[in-house]
Amino acid sequence: MALIFGLLLLILAIRFFFFYYNQLQYHDGQDINFETTLLSEPQRAGNQQRINASLEKGKRIFITSSLYPEFHYADSLSIHGEIKEIKLDNGNTILAMYYPKVEIIKKKDNLFLTIASFIRSRAISLLEKTLPPNSSALLLGIVFGVKESLASDFSESLRVSGVFHVVAASGMNVTFVGGFLSSLFGWFLKRQVAVLLSILGICLYAVLAGLDPPIVRASIMGILVFTARILGRQTLATYGLFLAAFSMLMWSPSLIFDIGFQLSFLATLGLLYIQPILEGGKNFKKLINNSVLGEGVVTTVSAQTAALPILLSNFGIYSIWSVVANGLVLWTIPVLMIIGGIGALVGILIPGLGSFILYFSLPILVYFEKIIMFFGNLSGVLDIENIPWQFIIAYYCVLFAFIIFFSRKR
Repeated sequence: MALIFGLLLLILAIRFFFFYYNQLQYHDGQDINFETTLLSEPQRAGNQQRINASLEKGKRIFITSSLYPEFHYADSLSIHGEIKEIKLDNGNTILAMYYPKVEIIKKKDNLFLTIASFIRSRAISLLEKTLPPNSSALLLGIVFGVKESLASDFSESLRVSGVFHVVAASGMNVTFVGGFLSSLFGWFLKRQVAVLLSILGICLYAVLAGLDPPIVRASIMGILVFTARILGRQTLATYGLFLAAFSMLMWSPSLIFDIGFQLSFLATLGLLYIQPILEGGKNFKKLINNSVLGEGVVTTVSAQTAALPILLSNFGIYSIWSVVANGLVLWTIPVLMIIGGIGALVGILIPGLGSFILYFSLPILVYFEKIIMFFGNLSGVLDIENIPWQFIIAYYCVLFAFIIFFSRKR
């Protein structure tokens, strides 16, 4: 097995070398003309739409254009404009364009993507018409990853309390949802049924979230890993996770620097190796026993422990209340997704019945909002400007040692 692992690493290293060899360099003020296919739905706010596009070899560029004409997922565009280099607070530099010349080369013609886009747009419209503004904004964030309609004070409370991931439709969110569903269904259903429902839940989330590449990648990882975990085969789950990561990096080596890829991979590893250790502890056993809330706490602690250095180095903020806040609200995510998803899908065919189903989410949404506003107003937020790479290596060495020690003891 070590020989196979080493061979795969060698193949990956060769792929990385040729991928980055003589790669084009971009600089501030450079005038470029390129073509790209949108792999995510543009975000719309006010009279603008923000596009996440790809340059050569997967390099990302963030484009701000006027609201019309509207562009959509899978559209092929021709873009001409001037590059701006933007330096972020964490020291990283991104490429951006402001109001370049954008022309549509080819509209999307994929039937599946067209159907998914239609379902998503109709469902979003139904939620906005049915629920009060704050509740609909929150449910849109949880189910569809639409953050633009969130009130600024509530959005800040989500960030401060460490729960913003639930409205980001991120790869890590797929991991949380998949881990919760697999644990929940595996608790009281037969394995085969639990596997099927978990896969369906992950696929439904991916479609409703817009089938963005980070969501699709995390869904593939989640389906492989959580299926193997429900079947009680941790080794198979590990192999599946690494094989999925290897295949994705072979296809696009630039993913190694993608935060969503890093978070979903590490969070899934946390659920595979840290969660069983926590569940074996006496105190956590008491918390989990007959408690959906306890399951949410364990899932949160496991995923965040594995991904903590990445979270800190990229977002520069961590709340000491994050685990408690996540534990109190994480159990609501699958419930809200089920209610929101079923209500939205039914509402496309029968609007009145869909609206009736959505009303059942109101008490849970109010509970969610109150919890987040409470923790968002508490002190105890760690603001970290940067993390030395030595600390990250040391952290994972110590974490690996703890996993080995407690796994053997268990």
